[in-house]
Amino acid sequence: MKHVYSKTIEKSCGFVFALWSAGAKAYEYLLPPEQRLIEDPLAGYYAGASGMRMVDILGGINPSLRKAIVLRARYMDDYARQSIKAGCTQVVLMGAGYDSRYWRIDEFRNVSIYELDLESTQLVKKSLTRRKLGYLPRNVKYIPIDFSRESMTRKLKDAGFENHKKTLFIWEGVSLFLNLDIVLEILGSLKEMGNGHRAVFDFVPPELIDDETNYIGNRKLIQLCASIKEPLTFGCHPVKMKKFLQMLGYSKIKIVSMREAHQLYLGSNEIEDCYYFVTAECGGILNVDDNPNGNGNLVLIRSNKQICPGSGHATHKAK
Repeated sequence: MKHVYSKTIEKSCGFVFALWSAGAKAYEYLLPPEQRLIEDPLAGYYAGASGMRMVDILGGINPSLRKAIVLRARYMDDYARQSIKAGCTQVVLMGAGYDSRYWRIDEFRNVSIYELDLESTQLVKKSLTRRKLGYLPRNVKYIPIDFSRESMTRKLKDAGFENHKKTLFIWEGVSLFLNLDIVLEILGSLKEMGNGHRAVFDFVPPELIDDETNYIGNRKLIQLCASIKEPLTFGCHPVKMKKFLQMLGYSKIKIVSMREAHQLYLGSNEIEDCYYFVTAECGGILNVDDNPNGNGNLVLIRSNKQICPGSGHATHKAK
């Protein structure tokens, strides 16, 4: 894979969305136990007052946004449990933010966890964790990384990551802030670490990015993200995403819509399809017939625009 990290632009305010994600999970913890999709006792502590305010602000734009974050977390939690049961002994969180799976999921306490994020976000998280628990979990390795200058694979190797061990890569709440270059580069890097690994990540449809949808408050959300210099920049159709993954050598690809996840966990499809969740395994036969264009070139169509490898800039976002 060609290196495109030099084309990224790190944003110092990435922690804002990390706080939002923690705040969304914290609100869930305020519900009666029988109504909760996830149990995250540390979310409110990590979110703080700022994170809770962000949830209120975004809830005013679209009431479904908080539930979307929680549904995403629940779906990824379930896949993580299944993956550990299937033999994954390492977990890598790319853009970990204030994620607390190391604490809220029992299975995570018996595996090696690698958290990749900006040093500024990690310093705050480590300080908060020490203050709350009195220690840092021994099975978690915090790897500060600037994706605009450093190689993820090199940083993992230096931290003791072992390619031969079956690994789950969790990439939550990140791709919509990137571009096709970076999405393909990162997915390709995971595949190059060896076969047998698993990945779970999310993405949004292109019409959300292009504001060509009737989603409640979509334009306000786009404007809000742009106003804090964190624009939404990447969307993809599910069929196209599956073909990209096939071309990169992934197998057992499953893509679930937000509406399907809502039906699965809450018995209703009354929610907007603003997210898709992907699970896949590293390994498979590259078939040129899987190329969506049949000409060996990767091209993502967004409305009337084409975004090709080598174009545009991107940001790295902490979850």
